[in-house]
Amino acid sequence: MTLIGGAVGAAAAKVVSAAALTEQQISALRKLLEKKLEKRVEVSLEIDASLIGGFYIYIDGYIIDRTVKKQIRDMKESIMRGIL
Repeated sequence: MTLIGGAVGAAAAKVVSAAALTEQQISALRKLLEKKLEKRVEVSLEIDASLIGGFYIYIDGYIIDRTVKKQIRDMKESIMRGIL
């Protein structure tokens, strides 16, 4: 169980996005994560323009990757395997 700021049952989420997120987007993301994880979530942000678009999240040992860079990589792999 992660301790954040003395709170038991809280999690730290590192969000890396291609562009800056608005406060409204951050709030919506935090609420979604808290609902799914059933605990308080603190969000830290980082910008990485190489992602092209989208974002990924590191939380509780997991990575949620919703980047354009990953979609392009997945499409390339599918084409290489003849799946597309």
